[in-house]
Amino acid sequence: MWVDTQSNHPNKSISTMCLTLRPSTLVVITTAHLCVAFAPDFTNIGLKRTKFNHALIESASASEHVSESSVCEYDGKCHRFSGELFAKSNCWGRRPFLMRDAFDPDLLLHKSIGGDDNSWPTWDDVVDIASDDESESRVISYKPGDDASYELMLGPLAESDVNDWVSNVNTSKNIERKTLVVNDVDRFYPRLADWIHNNFRFLPNWRMDDGQISLAEEMGGIGPHVDNYDVFLIQMTGTKLWQVGIEKMSAKEELDRMMHGLDVRVLDRWEASTEFEEFTLYPGDLLYLPPRIDAQHKAHCGTALTNGCMTLSVGCRAPSVSDLISRLAEKLSSSIEENAVRRYQDEALLFGGDVTGFSPGLLTETSKQQARQLLLDSLSTMLGDDVWWDEFFGKYATEQKRVRVNYPIPLDDVTFEGREAGHNFFSDAEATVRSVLNGQTVLYHAEGIAFAYSSLPANVVNQTVYRLFTNGEMWQSQSKNAVAQDNCMACLFQAVANHRRLDSQLLLSCIGGDLNLGRNLEAVKFLQELVKLGVLYAGES
Repeated sequence: MWVDTQSNHPNKSISTMCLTLRPSTLVVITTAHLCVAFAPDFTNIGLKRTKFNHALIESASASEHVSESSVCEYDGKCHRFSGELFAKSNCWGRRPFLMRDAFDPDLLLHKSIGGDDNSWPTWDDVVDIASDDESESRVISYKPGDDASYELMLGPLAESDVNDWVSNVNTSKNIERKTLVVNDVDRFYPRLADWIHNNFRFLPNWRMDDGQISLAEEMGGIGPHVDNYDVFLIQMTGTKLWQVGIEKMSAKEELDRMMHGLDVRVLDRWEASTEFEEFTLYPGDLLYLPPRIDAQHKAHCGTALTNGCMTLSVGCRAPSVSDLISRLAEKLSSSIEENAVRRYQDEALLFGGDVTGFSPGLLTETSKQQARQLLLDSLSTMLGDDVWWDEFFGKYATEQKRVRVNYPIPLDDVTFEGREAGHNFFSDAEATVRSVLNGQTVLYHAEGIAFAYSSLPANVVNQTVYRLFTNGEMWQSQSKNAVAQDNCMACLFQAVANHRRLDSQLLLSCIGGDLNLGRNLEAVKFLQELVKLGVLYAGES
């Protein structure tokens, strides 16, 4: 069946959608549910692109209409982006996903009637953040046509530096093009943190990295490269061309093709049109790119086609084997656990008293095997202990992804103007929690801090251990009650981990109204401790 239609999206030509029906396959399309996907011309790319709509997602499995090598493309005029829609595409970790009009940029960049900040920061907001001494920013520059010209300047950026590259716009190909990249924008702009939390709740907290925003003028970009993590690229303003590699690239091939002598990771020989397919993203469009899978991934490259190009990257991190082993080695190096301090022994070395023919320089098979077994036995004991591994991985998974100085800021180290005005709930943990439970204010997760909870059988029979992890630390409660919702601390751990905004209704549903009960006092003390550490902070309700 063929469906021909005229696109009303700017710069998009007429597109044809082809549905291949297998035997015994029934597809019902009604005028009430028809939603056609539009795409730029791809006749010269040499790769079939899969397009699907909401009705097809609902009526068929992803394997029936999406090939492994194709890119899923969905037009958002019928529906906006959601976790449910994305999950049904079956693209997570497997193939790129392109959604037109996934979000409304005009709405998200517009301040509300009440004067509240918009959900997305503006160009000027990002420039201000890049100038902050505590921000993580960098400028990547290059001359179009010269792949060996890429240079890196680390921030924080001086105001004069930022103003210089932002204000001097020249579209000549002979002029150096610059791109400003700012990490952790969500940490400096809480409304963006709220927006990311609300729109990507289908992903685990500990997998989320940050909201990175890049600013570029026409022809700006950071070059072709390979990422080790899932990323959702959302066009905020301007237009950007994305080139996504057709063939997967191994880690060895990536290393062989890396431009040497540069401060940035850029691949060379990125010219043949047969090596990649192209997508032009307009404001509100979303492109998901999967991570390096089985040591292979498709390289990609983004280039601004217009001035004032802003792109939001919502990145997801996943630990590698080397990451986990390195962290485990750090833990064991300072541990006094028996499995960590146990040493190599060879009591049988001189058994029998005969040293005839002994060769002191020989590394014997027995020695190698004993050393290997020592390591295997200790690791097997630790990794096989569910309670031990839960603690190790929970702490590791919620550690901050990048080094920050004195963040989050402990409550005792913060000076608020409200102290002298009598608003002591902002500076005193006990009063802060009381004000939250009374409905005067609410608690928020500190931006950029991950929360997670777990439950597992305790070493004591018929007991369950409930744990909350955040910022590399752990709290736990043990109970005979295996139903989390009926256990005060278990319920509270879940609530704190699952919700970025904590109000009185949510907290009291776990704690209860009577604060005189011992178990409720334990819950209140727990909240007070999180506030003191700065991982939770008070804000307007």
